[in-house]
Amino acid sequence: MRHRRLRTPLLGVLAATLGALAVAPAASAADFPANPTAKPGYTLDFQEEFSGSTLDTDKWLPYYLPHWTADREKAKARYTIADGVLTERIEQATPAWNPAYDGTVKISSIQTYDKDWWHRFNYAMPNDHHEPDFDGYSTQYGYIETRAKLSDVGGGGHQALWLVGTKDTSSASANAEIDMIETFFSKPDSWRIAAYGWGDPNFLGSWVLHEDPVPSGKPTEEYHVYGMDWTPTQLNFYYDNQLYKTINDAPNMPMAMIMGIYTDAGSGQHNDVWPKSWSVDYLRVWKKDGGYGSSGYERLKNRQTSKYLHIENKTGKAEYGSLPATAWSSQWAPETTPAGYTRFRNRWTGEYLTSGSDGYVHYGTAASDAPGADWTEESEAGYLRLKNRASGGYAHTEGLTGFVEQGNVPAGYWTSQWATEPAS
Repeated sequence: MRHRRLRTPLLGVLAATLGALAVAPAASAADFPANPTAKPGYTLDFQEEFSGSTLDTDKWLPYYLPHWTADREKAKARYTIADGVLTERIEQATPAWNPAYDGTVKISSIQTYDKDWWHRFNYAMPNDHHEPDFDGYSTQYGYIETRAKLSDVGGGGHQALWLVGTKDTSSASANAEIDMIETFFSKPDSWRIAAYGWGDPNFLGSWVLHEDPVPSGKPTEEYHVYGMDWTPTQLNFYYDNQLYKTINDAPNMPMAMIMGIYTDAGSGQHNDVWPKSWSVDYLRVWKKDGGYGSSGYERLKNRQTSKYLHIENKTGKAEYGSLPATAWSSQWAPETTPAGYTRFRNRWTGEYLTSGSDGYVHYGTAASDAPGADWTEESEAGYLRLKNRASGGYAHTEGLTGFVEQGNVPAGYWTSQWATEPAS
């Protein structure tokens, strides 16, 4: 969340798993209960329960991007920890954190990482001074979950939990951003989500933003559980263990976390209700057992032609040709459905390979239960044959038309055999 610029694999299985976890006692009748720390198929990698009365400074830096401001004390967080809850607050006397370059913006925030030039949201702003490097926690992929109660003060301002990449340590700071929570005080019953690449060539080139009412409850009156499953190809967001939103792309770099409360930072002018605060019960990160492999995308290379399946020309039909490995139009995310079929989602457009009625393989949007987007992968001589669930036909290049056909060709035909290669 550069604060001045505010703006489905195994989903059924994961949603069912998450739903099964909601068994811990609730703090009160209205609160959604805290999830257990054990999550089937995952291992806990980061755990912050906010026990005791002090912040764990091995994990957290209690300052907001102090290298950008001349007076680091103005960037110092104001918070209390009591009864297992972190409460971050902004008071009327809280100073603007960086008046020279960020006006009247007030912030109370903690973060798990810091380095000179990190998170350069204003390119006119110099790195004011050197700060010691800090890495309390950073990760690449994982299931991130927090249980929180949002601010109920109204007016301008917001609370946020967000991730910023740590790969580019130069002055360009071309690191991706995921705003897991970026919810405005003025819209208390919504959940605002956003993401952007900020120069990262392998992530979103423009902002993707969702801001919609939550499915249930009153987030400013009760605790609710916010989760994000970050895989190499998708960001899936969960509200009280139920799938809420999906972004069909994901950063492929390590990221660190920032958590805070803000006024006058793109979310409107503050009112005179003080203090402004939100409360966080816990923050946890799990990693999937067995790891996450490579980028998660793959290319499909035809054995007969040695060319790759792609949608570069946007004809509505799948093609094959000699595209560079970096072409997103030739990169596909294989997604396994609960019924055991495979779906192929294109990295460039987010569309799926589908069956067509004209003898060709097409691509487009597809409902989760649409059989035309479901494929069976059959092994043949070390290659794969792709059989469509709806048509029963196999993807092949027999006619050498430049378009991927589908039909009943013998298993031994090289035109119906495909090799998978990890994408760049």
